[in-house]
Amino acid sequence: MRNIALEISYDGTGYSGWQIQKNAVTVQGVLQSAVSGIVKHPVTLLGSGRTDRGVHAIGQVASFRTESRMTPEEFKRAINASVPQDIRVNRSIEVPDKFHPRYSARKRWYRYIISTHENPVPFFRHYCYNITHRLDIGLLNEYAARLVGSHDFRNLACIEEDEQPVREVSQCGFSTKGEFVVLDITANGFLRKMVRTIVGTFLALEKKRKPPGEVNEILRSDMRSSFVQTSYAGGLYLLKVFY
Repeated sequence: MRNIALEISYDGTGYSGWQIQKNAVTVQGVLQSAVSGIVKHPVTLLGSGRTDRGVHAIGQVASFRTESRMTPEEFKRAINASVPQDIRVNRSIEVPDKFHPRYSARKRWYRYIISTHENPVPFFRHYCYNITHRLDIGLLNEYAARLVGSHDFRNLACIEEDEQPVREVSQCGFSTKGEFVVLDITANGFLRKMVRTIVGTFLALEKKRKPPGEVNEILRSDMRSSFVQTSYAGGLYLLKVFY
């Protein structure tokens, strides 16, 4: 049985997230159905992680097992011909049997895009979060610096029962790109809505000119702060998974 890995990009606007759900159209569901049809047998498509409704990906990674003798390039072409144009396989490779897109990953890189255009561009509405006031990038980066290292993120995410809330962040910082402000964050793993909650909370803190130490208080507190908010899904992108 061969193990085939796919690197996938998708526009998450029209999907109920990555993970297969009953009575909902998801990216995983569309791809799994397409691959099963191509190889002529049922497959289970494993992903590197979930993305929520409306979240996009540049470098999601998934894998499936098959006895088909198609080449990786043939898989790529066949899948792209079988799925909607808002899903694309960037590349396909054969990987060792022990490879798992989630458990073999060392870290993941997410990007969140904020528009600061005073007149929101309608074409961007599904792909960034619009804020009409100028942001203090220096203060936002002081907040971001407080997240680097290992922390308990239960107050900045949605965690499931018995889920381990500690994650190690290796990079977290804001930068400006024209009229856009971008957060890049890399960690060994992410909790549900973690990046969006970090962004929403930092924007709430920045608006009130709160000192950077407030981030440490939020992380340590036994109660969720009133500053903790979750930002718009369409601004978030899974950029890359590292192995």
